[in-house]
Amino acid sequence: MSQTSFEQMTTAQLRAYVLEHREDEVAFHVYMDRLYAAPKTASFPAGGDMRAQIEEVLRRRRGEH
Repeated sequence: MSQTSFEQMTTAQLRAYVLEHREDEVAFHVYMDRLYAAPKTASFPAGGDMRAQIEEVLRRRRGEH
């Protein structure tokens, strides 16, 4: 698969591809570059249920909806 195809995949799709094709080093590097470039912080509005907000952020990061 070409790198252009990897760029068109969502992060979840690329992760699935990398797990299925562990020998594909190009895909692995594209995936790692994307993870490295992704923001690592999340902000939460004041008030509300902090635990529920954190759980939602974690679900999104895992690719769950």
